Amino acid sequence: MAHHRLRPNLDHSWRATLDIVMAHNGPAEVVPFTASGEAMPHLRVRVLGVEDDGSIYLERPGGTSRADGLPPGTPVEIYLIHAATRIKGRSAVLERCRFRLNARTEIDALRFSPVTAIASAQRRACFRLPTAGMSMLVQLRHAAWPEDQAPLKAKVADLSDRGMGITLPVPLTLAQKMKDCDFDAAICLPDEAEPLTVPIRVVRVFETAYRTVTLGCQFEFVSLTQQRHVERAIQQFSVAQQRQQLRRTRGAG
Repeated sequence: MAHHRLRPNLDHSWRATLDIVMAHNGPAEVVPFTASGEAMPHLRVRVLGVEDDGSIYLERPGGTSRADGLPPGTPVEIYLIHAATRIKGRSAVLERCRFRLNARTEIDALRFSPVTAIASAQRRACFRLPTAGMSMLVQLRHAAWPEDQAPLKAKVADLSDRGMGITLPVPLTLAQKMKDCDFDAAICLPDEAEPLTVPIRVVRVFETAYRTVTLGCQFEFVSLTQQRHVERAIQQFSVAQQRQQLRRTRGAG
């Protein structure tokens, strides 16, 4: 009986969260699965719209390999996240199509089947750790740069297992050209001999103080193994930093 009472509330929460995400032009997380049921690296794509029957339009992932990895019939889990709400449902790719944003603009999209098995998706995750006082550096390289070109160095402002904020002493106009671009990042975690390497995508650009800009970057994992390795390393680092902070607060270190 408890299950039947809970399900309508989850359905309502899904619809309400979907409306909020669409209103804010926000993303959903999509976890595709192989035919054998193995989870593949997650994608973060923009929610475009929803049909009366519940089917959902999401922006088609950028990059040929990522887009080709979601042919019609691919089973997925779709995660909606807003504030403290994190909810998921099962779906599948119905078709590749074009979605009309307005009278002049159409973009590549994927249409997904109405979700089923809606459930709460709260997870024990690493919170966004402020790192500005740690002098943590990251080096960025773009695939189109010459091999002899030095990497771009930046300072990590905050870090989580899904992405990071970095600060750069570059003009805002130059930083804005980096938005939606992919880079290979080498994050130099303190006390680690080797940098943590992970592909990233710049998703936000902010002008900050002292003639710097802050870039909001999300991780773009290329394999589930890489995703698990990066998430584990960052979570362990974050927990260690929190424990050190707690000891300092208590006067024990």
